[in-house]
Amino acid sequence: MLSDKDKITIGNAYAKAFGLELVRQGRSKKSGGLINSLHSKVTGVGVSIMGNYYWRFVDKGVKASQIKKPFAPPRINALIKWLKSKGIGSSNEIIRGIAYAIAYTHSKKGMPTQNGRRARHKMNFVDKALRKEKRTIEQTIDKVIGRNVETILKKL
Repeated sequence: MLSDKDKITIGNAYAKAFGLELVRQGRSKKSGGLINSLHSKVTGVGVSIMGNYYWRFVDKGVKASQIKKPFAPPRINALIKWLKSKGIGSSNEIIRGIAYAIAYTHSKKGMPTQNGRRARHKMNFVDKALRKEKRTIEQTIDKVIGRNVETILKKL
């Protein structure tokens, strides 16, 4: 049976792979909030990879038809907060206008967008990470299981 420490080691290999793929997609240039939020948590006999609640939207994107209220105050306020964190815009009026423009684009194109069209290449970071980092993840699992097998054999 794997210890919690071993499960965390394996989970961290997955979290690192997801973070690397987000960096490859250029997402670290933004706030890096999602990358920094990735961590592993022991859940009974397994381990879960946890992150900010919006990771699913980053991974799968959002179709324009799924954005029901693009100009809802919470959405606009979140965009304003994001724009301010990036240092975009010079006054509150300009930042608010940019936030409405982004919300409008999202309502017409979906998310993520890049250069006025939906950026499908920035989606599915989980699947891409699993493909690209498969070998590294497998090596981590082999190392952890190998240690456990050695411990069991020593006890025999």
